[in-house]
Amino acid sequence: MQIKTGDLVYRKQHRAFNNAHNHEIWLVIGKGVETTVFKGFVRIQNVHNGNRIQCNANMLMKIETDKK
Repeated sequence: MQIKTGDLVYRKQHRAFNNAHNHEIWLVIGKGVETTVFKGFVRIQNVHNGNRIQCNANMLMKIETDKK
């Protein structure tokens, strides 16, 4: 699965991940450049409160949406 800028994702490490009603939805707003120490990391923003963090792309699960 390829995560791109603009995708909606869940964080796998969230402690309430098993409860569908407590999912925090994040928007991918950028990626680390491959030639820097941030390779493999992405910047995400919480769609509910606007908080921004940077995390490893392996810790994200893409939300599949119907893009018609």
